[in-house]
Amino acid sequence: MLSKLYTFINKYALVLILSIAVLARVIIALTYGAITISPDSEDYIALGKLLTTFNLENYPGNRTPGYSFLIALANNSLVITVIFQLFIGLLSTYLLFDFSLRKTKNKITAFWVTFITTSFMQFLFFEFAILTETLTVFLVLFSFWIIERYQLFSAKTPKKYYLLLSIVLSWLYLTKPLFIYFSLGFALFFFVKQFKFNKKDALIKSVIVILIPFLSYFTWNNFNKQNIGYFTNTYYFGINLSQTATSFFEKAPDEDALIRDIFVRKRDSIIREKNDKAYPMTIWYAHDELLKKTQLSPQDLSAELGRISKNLFKEHPDLYAKQVFKSACLFFGYKDSMKWNAEKFSNKYFRYGFNYFWAYFQKHVLVLLNILFLLFSVRILFLFFKSKCSLFNMNLFIVCIVLSGALAQALVAFGSNSRFAFPFLPLIVYFVVINVLDLKSKYLSEKKS
Repeated sequence: MLSKLYTFINKYALVLILSIAVLARVIIALTYGAITISPDSEDYIALGKLLTTFNLENYPGNRTPGYSFLIALANNSLVITVIFQLFIGLLSTYLLFDFSLRKTKNKITAFWVTFITTSFMQFLFFEFAILTETLTVFLVLFSFWIIERYQLFSAKTPKKYYLLLSIVLSWLYLTKPLFIYFSLGFALFFFVKQFKFNKKDALIKSVIVILIPFLSYFTWNNFNKQNIGYFTNTYYFGINLSQTATSFFEKAPDEDALIRDIFVRKRDSIIREKNDKAYPMTIWYAHDELLKKTQLSPQDLSAELGRISKNLFKEHPDLYAKQVFKSACLFFGYKDSMKWNAEKFSNKYFRYGFNYFWAYFQKHVLVLLNILFLLFSVRILFLFFKSKCSLFNMNLFIVCIVLSGALAQALVAFGSNSRFAFPFLPLIVYFVVINVLDLKSKYLSEKKS
């Protein structure tokens, strides 16, 4: 029976996984029937409307335009935006399957990697939310697919494919600014890998990859400089830094007493209420009062919060490091990794079923996968150093990209950390599955010998 199932999967793997993906989305569309709107969504919707008018004059710098461009393409219809996201989700499913197949040369392995990934409920429900996650996952997978499809780690690959990767990574940055590190990470990885063979060619191709993302970075940041007076991806950056400094904000100097005292008073009231979910969002609970008492614009207030936070990081590196470690751990957790309105289910049995499945099964599997990823990462790094730093392969690159992402978000963000991990979910599942299979293969070969 099992052999027949494997034969069937091997023969119809791609059709089967796409059929399952379509069926899952149809079921959710019929039973959920809602578009998830969060506070972040409003910013993306507003920017989408501006993009359709081709007029960003005096834009307040809330968000980068990558995701809002998708909303603008949908003519600002949220229903059409969700339909776009459903198709993007299916395309991501195909890219993950094809990437896995190209790496493993095994349809069954590619099927299970894709099935496990796309069966996670957040993978599906983000497609019904006006948030960046679905587009970000697609762009991350598209980037890895390009790297594997056109063998970008090879010295013989034509330069035009590095330009293609650069364009995709530019859109990725404009969708999720954190990912500006991706292009730099690839460029460094490729340059070091090819350094011994052809320094000039390695340098040129590395520069091509970082060219468009960093051009986009400087163009957009300069645009914000002209509009709001600050060279920044979004004006929220200072607010994000203050969230990271929440636990030791009381150490701000007396010259910043007005902002410090309002912030700390609100934080301490949240602590007394034992509202752990609200704690990372302290700044937002204090935001209106801070605007009123300081008489600053939202942009200027964020800049002040950023300045205070940076000074706190410099003066108290131990406390900052402690917070970074905490945020990095939360990155591999499950809190806030699911975005939905469970009460919107038309059928209570579906609501209970989905809720139960997530709460009592999937979120624990997610954490287990993350733990296994970290353990296998140690193994890959050990093998890399054991090889005298010569083992540059896709496994190592995935480890570098995911761990760098975990560190990057931890340095500047506290709150919703597990959401930052979501775009890496397909890579984590792929990495864990192939490492488990590798260990299984070695165990069986040792047992035979």
